[in-house]
Amino acid sequence: MSILSLLHVTKKYHQEQEFAINDVSFEVEEGEILALVGESGSGKTTLLRLIAGLEHPDSGMISLSGQIIVEGIKSVPAHERKVGMVFQDYALFPHLTILENVKFGLKKGDADQKAKETLKLVGLNEDFKKYPHQLSGGQQQRVALARAIAPNPKILLMDEPFSNLDALLKDQVREEIRQIIKKTGITAIFVTHDTKDALSTADRIAILHKGYLQQIDIPKVLYENPINPYVANFFGKRNEMTAIPSEEGFYTTFGFINDPEAKKYTSKVKLLFRPEHGEVVQRVGQQLTGKIEKISYFGSHQMVKLADDEGNRVMIRTNPGRSFEGLERASFYLWKYDVEEAF
Repeated sequence: MSILSLLHVTKKYHQEQEFAINDVSFEVEEGEILALVGESGSGKTTLLRLIAGLEHPDSGMISLSGQIIVEGIKSVPAHERKVGMVFQDYALFPHLTILENVKFGLKKGDADQKAKETLKLVGLNEDFKKYPHQLSGGQQQRVALARAIAPNPKILLMDEPFSNLDALLKDQVREEIRQIIKKTGITAIFVTHDTKDALSTADRIAILHKGYLQQIDIPKVLYENPINPYVANFFGKRNEMTAIPSEEGFYTTFGFINDPEAKKYTSKVKLLFRPEHGEVVQRVGQQLTGKIEKISYFGSHQMVKLADDEGNRVMIRTNPGRSFEGLERASFYLWKYDVEEAF
């Protein structure tokens, strides 16, 4: 069931020539976590602010829980939308204890009990009297999350929630935040520029580029079946090989690939594949061959850079135990690739 719906939402700032958001439409299901990703200037933070009521679109409609909150000049004020917001810098009040921070904005009466229950929910059981500066970055983030979800919002919005955390803490906090959100059953949208944040935390991901929504889907589909080159390259390296089709397969500068599907193509094509969709084999002469230019070790795997005689290069991922000492060339095969016509 959809809890949030955006229809043809457009926003352009007066001083800018380009649209910040251009004709964006999508729905968010109740209880799901959606990530808005894109490079700087893609429009992801603007979109979050439009949903929160901190900005007003030039055109389009936004509805929340079946109620239209934005349409034309109509706009439900931000404080009446029942939207929780976690800002990038957490925006905690430094002069208030964490309990007082969470109580802020709650109705009097059971505010104290509600705030304590929410702090316990996010794993802060004994720190009620501490001030924000006495907490770690991860703890401050959980306080900000508790303050946002304590009033029982219809939807939770988070702007770059993991950007202020160091690399060692990120993995732990990502999983903690996901579990907390799922436990409450709240619907959440978060903005990030980090693909790992999105892939590991979100149920679905929406990719924005220059104000346009490129694709929205589950992480597996976005990674394995991108709708265009921008989406494909956003999630990491994708190799590209030029090939000439024949009745039996594809001729490339690295060698021949046997593929009966090649006969469907009548002109030059591009073979697109990720490093993990290839495999380095033991002997030279098997299928595709290239000169070893570089071996990069990453602990869990190695990346092998191979070049053909014309200077074209591909990256192949292989296991960390493989030894290439003394080898000048290596062979590889592809078990998965996409074919695009080359123009």
